[in-house]
Amino acid sequence: MNLLALPLERDQIFSIKRRFPGFSGKVPEEAAFWSEADLEAYFGSNGQKKPRETSRPGTETCSLLSRVRLELAKQKIDEPTIEYAAFSRHLQSLREDWYRNVRLASVAECTEVQRLRGLSGSAVEFPVLLEKQRDWYARFWNLEFFKRDCGHDYWFCRPQFPAFECDEAAIDHLVLHTNIADFVDFIRTLQRMDRKCEQDKSIAFPRLILDGYAPFFGVLRKFFDECWTKLGPDGLPDLTPRLAQAFTHAFDLQDPMETLSRFYKVTIAATGSITRLHVETAGAHLWFNQIEGRRVFFLFPPSESRKLYEETGGPMQETSGFATRVSGVDLFAPSAKRHPLFAEARCQVAVLYLGQTLVIPSGWWWYSVALDPSVTLWHQFWTDENKSQFPEIAWEYFNYQKMTPEFWAALPRKIERLRAAGLYKRILLGRYC
Repeated sequence: MNLLALPLERDQIFSIKRRFPGFSGKVPEEAAFWSEADLEAYFGSNGQKKPRETSRPGTETCSLLSRVRLELAKQKIDEPTIEYAAFSRHLQSLREDWYRNVRLASVAECTEVQRLRGLSGSAVEFPVLLEKQRDWYARFWNLEFFKRDCGHDYWFCRPQFPAFECDEAAIDHLVLHTNIADFVDFIRTLQRMDRKCEQDKSIAFPRLILDGYAPFFGVLRKFFDECWTKLGPDGLPDLTPRLAQAFTHAFDLQDPMETLSRFYKVTIAATGSITRLHVETAGAHLWFNQIEGRRVFFLFPPSESRKLYEETGGPMQETSGFATRVSGVDLFAPSAKRHPLFAEARCQVAVLYLGQTLVIPSGWWWYSVALDPSVTLWHQFWTDENKSQFPEIAWEYFNYQKMTPEFWAALPRKIERLRAAGLYKRILLGRYC
């Protein structure tokens, strides 16, 4: 069996099937990649004998990986994302201890994010890494939890995250709908077969990331009402609950808590899964709480935008999320010809371990890569510093639902309605009662 070969035509498969009139089962999608001998064995056994790769536990595939390979072959995609290719090359040019002392050698300066034990309610001006809090609420929401309690819930996974309007490569547009249980199996399979992110395995074991997943809007909603005040770090100012009320009223929604739940999201990622260098939409601050595995973040302040060769795009109808500001610079081996100023850039780095929380201010550029099978809880939030940008989140918020073209055409007018709403104006003026 060769899942990287060109698929067989339907007529070829059924010409073999006709030799076995006793076969009464269904022909699986992945049969397009079986050899003639595999097909004969399958049809001759009435579906009992599948190629060893897809039937034996502990082998190099799983149901989602087979689907991904099939889709890559259908679309004739034979290269990973630019970001993953660069990361893979970088890893193989270094010793393994890069994970223990992560730095970006391609910039003028790369310093560690400031580490604190707690916050005092001050403004969010610079990134901070908060140490693990004892008995933090989300500590049990690991891979096994999501497989068990959310396994039948469906979300989207893609090689390139977030989506960007001007992406051209076919791999950047690939999106698969999967249940959470299958995705957990997928990243565990990749960990067994390609934990070192080897270059020559980049298509056999492609990296996908399941991001922007909002379980509190659905299957975990009952938990959210009970625990949302315990999820973030203590002492962090957050006007999002009040802004969610204004949003709910302006858009004629039913439940402010349901609106708020959409700003708490989960990332589930395989080793080597990348979030491209970008700026968060709607000027949101972010915090990331690491529940399982390790994840490294490279952060650039807004003042470095010129050196990152910013590319801009518009809002997208992309369920898992999109960016309107991205950078195409190869962080690990930038082109001196196309991106000469990147060598003058200054950045900060943080390796997020179990229980730690990273806070990223509005307007900062960030890139991340999972160093292990990883689960991260994250929250978009707004404070006095960035609350005026909040209405733009509507472009992302309604991507969770299938809205009509008429709705999207009217959305700018609805956003202005939110800006004009009395409750929102009172929040802007600092009148929170």
